Amino acid sequence: MKTKLFFAMYLAIAWLFPACKEKEVDAPEITVLSPKSHQVIKDKDSVRIEATVKPSNTWVTSYTLTVKNKHNKLIFNAQRGCDCKSLTQVEIKQSFLYEVDKTSDLLLEIEALLGDGRKIREQIPFVIAN
Repeated sequence: MKTKLFFAMYLAIAWLFPACKEKEVDAPEITVLSPKSHQVIKDKDSVRIEATVKPSNTWVTSYTLTVKNKHNKLIFNAQRGCDCKSLTQVEIKQSFLYEVDKTSDLLLEIEALLGDGRKIREQIPFVIAN
């Protein structure tokens, strides 16, 4: 009896868990122009981030740029507010300095908060090589 009850509870939790799953990271409203996914950037100490956020039927209220290494150490972070109700898209242009002493796998995450309360997010892995 306990086995059947445990199995029924397990199925119920397994069925409900995907419904609580966080939204997919890949946001079609965010286009990253630089760095490209899995791009290897060589012999540079400055990394340029360029992206466009173009939400449909809403606007961008703020966005955050975060770069971390494979050990989840924060390399760069910038948060920008945006009074963009009149804009159909927001152009992001930002650069940061990074000392290249060895090859580093990095992850860029762009997260935007929209006027309708949604958060959208895009992640781009890239490499800086010495």
